[in-house]
Amino acid sequence: MGYSSSPWARPLQRFYWHSVLALTLFFTVGTLLLVLLVRGTLSGLDVRLALQVGGPVGVLVAMLEVYVYPRLFARVRVGTRIVFSLLLYLAGFWVLLYLVSHVFNHLLAAGPLPTASEAEDFQAWRGLAVRPQGKALVRLLTGYGILSLFTSLLYHLSNKIGRPALLRLLLGRYYHPVLEQRIFLFVDVKGSTALAEELGNERYSQLIRDFFFDMGAPIVAHRGEIYQYVGDEVVVTWEWKTGLKNANCVRCFFAMQQAIDRRRDYYLRTYGTVPAFKAGLHGGLVTATQVGAIKTELVFHGDVLNTTARIEAQCNALRSRLLLSAALYEALPHPAEFRFQALGEYPLRGKAGTVALYSAEVR
Repeated sequence: MGYSSSPWARPLQRFYWHSVLALTLFFTVGTLLLVLLVRGTLSGLDVRLALQVGGPVGVLVAMLEVYVYPRLFARVRVGTRIVFSLLLYLAGFWVLLYLVSHVFNHLLAAGPLPTASEAEDFQAWRGLAVRPQGKALVRLLTGYGILSLFTSLLYHLSNKIGRPALLRLLLGRYYHPVLEQRIFLFVDVKGSTALAEELGNERYSQLIRDFFFDMGAPIVAHRGEIYQYVGDEVVVTWEWKTGLKNANCVRCFFAMQQAIDRRRDYYLRTYGTVPAFKAGLHGGLVTATQVGAIKTELVFHGDVLNTTARIEAQCNALRSRLLLSAALYEALPHPAEFRFQALGEYPLRGKAGTVALYSAEVR
């Protein structure tokens, strides 16, 4: 198909490293707040120690959250995961104290501190790090536990709703409805009812889980955002310019296809079948807003989503893997490796008029 797996690997690793960097920064800033909680003040030495210690421990916590926990706890009960996490973070706490002691030894070897105030701060911190006890130890453990917990929650929340969406929510962008121009890709597994009957609920659920996992790298590589999973369907979205650039929204679909093709032997060996899928592409103006009180969620409203779903539903009738609207086709660049074919206008369920459709294939 003309795609290489390495271009996806690089963006995916970049995505993970960005996550590690963001969590490290969050943990380091949290360490400064923890110092303020324990000490009640924030001197120059306090800031220096917080950066020298919080940074390395923040990297450790971030690496655990991004690289270790997803693999270590993939099939582990929630209670077991919590216990193991607490033990690992407790170990991290003693690493933190060791690093602080190491920093103190380095400062001692470097010679006396320049001011009496810094010398006083140094002795206070040295006593806290080498012999933590009483209320100071309780404050350290409590603050460290809260900081680790919030770091973990932040990462899980970003995975839940997507990093760009989380950032926009934290900035308050969607507290009120916002009009945006977006592209949507609806990807649906073919023959899902028959697959569920053949495999049974548990194995079918595992297949869909593997399928969605394999979709991740192509989506990240082509700068898409996962809007939601609906049963056996994944909905991907782009800001208008991002999706059009280099035909990212079209390339993403065929990259998904190759991702599944590369795992063909695994699917055949594990499930006796390889999931086939179809997709619809469309774009336009939608309203983005945060909804709900008991459970909040970022949602997009507008005819664009309904139309995209109806376009995807036409794939079987038109014997096409990927259909897109003429409106989106006209806005897209047309890379030479893709072949677009005008299919004419078709009535779509729930719409009064007709919509002109194009199919897309790799040459």
